[in-house]
Amino acid sequence: MAKRKRKKNIGASVAPERSKTGAPAEKTKNSAAGTSVNPAVRDKRKIKEDLKETARLKKENYAFSMSHSIRPDESVYGFQLITAAIFTAIVILIVRQYRYTRDMNSYYWSSDQSELTEFFSHYKVVAIVVAAIITIVFLLYRLATQSLAIKRSVLYIPMGVYLVFVLLSFAFSDVKDVAWVGWNDRFEGTAVLLCYMLMLFYIINSVNSERNIKWILYPVTGATILLSALGISQATDHDFFRTNFGQKLIVPNEQLTNGQTTWEMIDKAAETGERYLNFTFQHKEIYQTVYNINYVSFYLTLLLPIFGLLFIHEKHVVKKILWGVIFAMLIFNLIGSSSSGGLLGSAVIVVVAIILLNKKLFQWWKSIAILVAITLVVGGITFDRWSSELTGTVRGVVGIEASEDSSGSDKPADDAEGADAAEAATSDGEQADANTEDEAVESTKAGDSGHLIDYFITNDKGLTFSVDGNEATFSLLPGGSVSVTDSKGDVVPLTQDPSSGAILFEDERFQDVYFMPAQDEENNSYMIFALNGEDQQWRFLVEGEDQTTLTFKNDLGKSVDLKYIPHLGFKNNPGFGSGRGYIWSASLPMIKDTIFVGNGADTYCIYFPHNDYVGKYNTGGDNINIIVDKPHNMYIGIAINTGLLSLLALLALFGIYLVQSFRLYRRETFDTFASYAGAGIFLGICGFLVAGLVNDSTVSVMPMFYGLLGTGIATNMIVQRRREATDGSDGIKDHRTSHLGAALWRRISARLMREKKVADI
Repeated sequence: MAKRKRKKNIGASVAPERSKTGAPAEKTKNSAAGTSVNPAVRDKRKIKEDLKETARLKKENYAFSMSHSIRPDESVYGFQLITAAIFTAIVILIVRQYRYTRDMNSYYWSSDQSELTEFFSHYKVVAIVVAAIITIVFLLYRLATQSLAIKRSVLYIPMGVYLVFVLLSFAFSDVKDVAWVGWNDRFEGTAVLLCYMLMLFYIINSVNSERNIKWILYPVTGATILLSALGISQATDHDFFRTNFGQKLIVPNEQLTNGQTTWEMIDKAAETGERYLNFTFQHKEIYQTVYNINYVSFYLTLLLPIFGLLFIHEKHVVKKILWGVIFAMLIFNLIGSSSSGGLLGSAVIVVVAIILLNKKLFQWWKSIAILVAITLVVGGITFDRWSSELTGTVRGVVGIEASEDSSGSDKPADDAEGADAAEAATSDGEQADANTEDEAVESTKAGDSGHLIDYFITNDKGLTFSVDGNEATFSLLPGGSVSVTDSKGDVVPLTQDPSSGAILFEDERFQDVYFMPAQDEENNSYMIFALNGEDQQWRFLVEGEDQTTLTFKNDLGKSVDLKYIPHLGFKNNPGFGSGRGYIWSASLPMIKDTIFVGNGADTYCIYFPHNDYVGKYNTGGDNINIIVDKPHNMYIGIAINTGLLSLLALLALFGIYLVQSFRLYRRETFDTFASYAGAGIFLGICGFLVAGLVNDSTVSVMPMFYGLLGTGIATNMIVQRRREATDGSDGIKDHRTSHLGAALWRRISARLMREKKVADI
């Protein structure tokens, strides 16, 4: 190749460029061409490259973005995450007395008490709604400033489908007033469900960086410390809410009919060694601020793996000790809550963690050994709690009678479904909490007689009953005579005890069945159905012009039509899970009527067959008038309240997130805070969803769940984006070739080719 002749610039010299300050402008050498580049040109080039990179990121990560929207990897301003932090971390802390009125007279299964009071739900709902309204303001602000952006995610599809069926269930509900605000003491109506989805959407589109993740997790950390400390105080019989200050904190200072204020009554009660608030939980149970001891373990399954992985990630000694202390407090509260649902969820977390992290567990063996040691120490300290709970769980699963727990209570170890932790009774007779009917159904045999009542049916023919599979119809005839026929229409012979007047059966199929005529103080006539050896008596009022109609009277004195109630499953073990077997068996047939559209959010209590007195009796409950206001299964509740299709939509949402997370963290290197946080949230979601099989959705725990779910989804996007940025583009990792050398060789080859082209010019 002929050598090029260098041209000389004769008679002229070029002065170096000057900057605005008069100093010679800085020159930089282009590594490819070896020429000097003006800084201004270089800056413009960099700006242009940044704009291209920003455009690329937005195109790849945003389904919609406006002109001034930030990059997907830029932190959102902290003030815009305040509502997300409140929703996820602060709502659960709220406890405040709320008095309200609801007409209960129309429900045959309820007392006529319409002045109600609760502590744990209403003001949580207020905080949820306020957070959602402010969130809408933030979204409008982004829209007005051209900074609104929506990330790409297939998860919006099941979220949208779920919302549609929630709204349809409300639109077609026969009890819209309840469907909008929710049932007594729960208040998880349509308005709250809409807020859940809004906050989930907002958090997904607001958490863009590790800094944003910490904006959510650090408030959760603060709330966790407060809740755990409160739980420890309750477990050690120093419940903060039983102190004067604690009671005044949750009870407003109202003027009472006796002329005194509530706070004066609190002080007066303390002077006599009494408490103004009468607490349902009397045996050192841990209920914290979430209404029920079951819900404590429910939300703890969310937090345990998060703080466990943050402990593993932390290198700073002081911070590591802090994470370890929080982990120990959570373990103590989990065991102290005495709920097998949380233990079940925790067991699933351990199994999934072993499968997911695999070899990483060996790399983290020191930190894991410390966590195991903490668990063993706390478990040893609380042996009397978890040992009895384990025994109670086994008994509940097999459906035999629950033994007394360590505190001497004869209620099932897994359930303390007495409503609020506190009932405020004032000196003028006001009762602050009327939801004492929702107690656990104990697991016992059907009755002392050993006979099983299958059903009662009241109709114009009389009373049809079935005992041990043998059906008969008891009829009153004009003039006071009695007729009994079996299922084939054959007459069943009867006899009457001359001393008591009891009507006895000569047929051996009904040898332990008898009817006893009776009258009340108002001279109303009854026929009492009973079994020999049983304390339970079934009262049927004799009515009608000719006194031939039989109507069942419950213990509230209300007339009830009895009919056959279908059950599905748990036929031989209705006491499974402290009575959950019965509740589920009675609830599952209800879903056939809510496949497309549900009855309305949080209306389960209204539609449950409370007239299934026989089913409650066969489960062994002491009170056949017990009210079942929730299914003790989050998924059954969703299917009945907002429809089976809405449940499938939510399951799709959860399933997609779980699959994406498992695939992402299965091959993660765990070298950033985001990866540890994301994996911890994923494991927590796994445990929570499993614990949901024996627990209910509630405003006490679902905000934290949806807040962390949204954070987890956004964190997955952050981790995935970082991985894509390092896979093959900078030679650090290349999962497509799985060889670092191949990536380096491509870079070297490209560099040599560029230099060769420059040399040829």
